[in-house]
Amino acid sequence: MHHDNTGADTHHLGVAVCASAQHAAALHQVEDVESDAVAGIPLVRPGTDPGYAIPAHVAAAGVPRGAQWKTVSGVEPCEERWAEVRKVCPGCFSDAERARGTAIIDHRARHATARLVLDHFEELISRYAGHLAFGGCLAARYPWRAATAVVGGGARLRYSVGSEIRKAVTASGGWAVGGTVDIAVPGHGRFTGSYTHGVGNTSPWPSSDTVHSHLLVEPGEQGRIDVYGIGGVYSGLLYFAMAGFPRHDEHGARCFDLGGHHIWTTGGYLCFPLKDAFVKSPDAPAAVLRLRRTWPDGAPEPGPAFP
Repeated sequence: MHHDNTGADTHHLGVAVCASAQHAAALHQVEDVESDAVAGIPLVRPGTDPGYAIPAHVAAAGVPRGAQWKTVSGVEPCEERWAEVRKVCPGCFSDAERARGTAIIDHRARHATARLVLDHFEELISRYAGHLAFGGCLAARYPWRAATAVVGGGARLRYSVGSEIRKAVTASGGWAVGGTVDIAVPGHGRFTGSYTHGVGNTSPWPSSDTVHSHLLVEPGEQGRIDVYGIGGVYSGLLYFAMAGFPRHDEHGARCFDLGGHHIWTTGGYLCFPLKDAFVKSPDAPAAVLRLRRTWPDGAPEPGPAFP
């Protein structure tokens, strides 16, 4: 019986399609005049650290919502990410399983079996959600979400910032616990994006928040309110753990079905690189924060990067 093996392209691990017949089977509404402490959606000033925990490394069960994967290049697993992933499922992510080896599969994969797995990625994450965990490294803190219109000096800009959590889901759907956050401000319209809960999350976000306030800009200045997500943007690896899958042969290979084919591997993990996953701060009481930004008349308007 012949089994094609992809070892040369996947770090010398056997990953193959098997044709054997035996395997065919809360709303907070607040009126405020630019105070720093507001219930619901906090206000911070440039140069002030908001003080929320933004971990350097995170892990989440399932697949982080909103992450990119189709054109992302692979990176080697790092110790920090691995330590976080072990917290997701100690039985799935152990040193013994890691010693069996990892195979990184990304958009550059050439071997037929690796391509098959990648082409059926959506089926993989929905069918085997309990075998998946994401481990990521911090790429950016407090990503920009929206901004009010710019107001000139000597004027008062009355504004509101609202956030609403929608479509919250659980890992049983193939995605990490999280959902979609919808943000509305006057000026730059509406932002909608996904978020994920990392391991260690302690503070749930309210289903909705709205703050009404106004920005007073001094003569000779211009200003606006920027809105940022409270959390970090992460890139890393999605680990597909082989622990718990049936044995394929007497040599310890294990197997699973995908895309109408039977796949076997001698390794402990198949790894898929992901990027741009937004993971909420574990202790943030709100989905977003406001930042008061002013600059002199005639100076270039500052960009949206968090100061």
